[in-house]
Amino acid sequence: MANLISYFTKNSIFSASAGLEIYDFTGDSTAFVQDCVRRFREAYISEEMLEKIILKSKKTTRKDAIERRLPQKASNKAGDFGEILSYYLWTETFASDANIRPMKIRWKEHPDMPSHLVDVILLRRVDEDNACPDDNKMYTIESKVWTSTMKEGHSSLTDALSDAIKDKTERAAKTIPYLVTQYERDDEYDLADQVRRFGDPVNYPYIKEHFAIAIVESTQANDHIANFDKVLQAANTNIPVYLLPIAHLKDIYNQLYLNIPNN
Repeated sequence: MANLISYFTKNSIFSASAGLEIYDFTGDSTAFVQDCVRRFREAYISEEMLEKIILKSKKTTRKDAIERRLPQKASNKAGDFGEILSYYLWTETFASDANIRPMKIRWKEHPDMPSHLVDVILLRRVDEDNACPDDNKMYTIESKVWTSTMKEGHSSLTDALSDAIKDKTERAAKTIPYLVTQYERDDEYDLADQVRRFGDPVNYPYIKEHFAIAIVESTQANDHIANFDKVLQAANTNIPVYLLPIAHLKDIYNQLYLNIPNN
């Protein structure tokens, strides 16, 4: 499978003028959906868990086990699409050095409920026994997806950055004990211990990088840029803001969710 970033091309000129990281969708939408299907299914349930369910259950089919974990509401499909796409863009490209990669979507209490706290959080631990402030790192990504009719003055860029600021100031710290608890429930005690270190930045310092991303219908991209809160942007230049305009965005993720149960 190709890295998902290969379906996008950086718009360097427009990025510089807008103070954003703009990646235009320039790939084939059918191939993109095909490359996303397994990735997105894995975000909801692992192959190992699927095989375990099918082995132990007399009535559950593979398709049923997958379908029960997928959102049904349009807004939740859009939200999950943004979070999962962001997860893979960062793990494959922008934060490929992260070696602790929680699939938070799997821990949702219900498919049509949002995931808790930070949308995407990735961690890098190089030395499990010693404090390495220059090597250990936390990445957080806040994503927003917009395909609806534009509202006057609205910008998903502003929404994404506003929530990324919340990640930076409070939610990232709250997400660490949440991850520890979830890993303990999954009997992943080594991971729980590694994550726990990030709850003690005094004794185990680390680098923090926060990001915001808006994934929008391409025909509305200019409106999102024009309506972006420039004061908020200027006050938070340490949080890179990404914009991914995608033509026929809603059609793409709807087709993707139709295909996932058959993976």
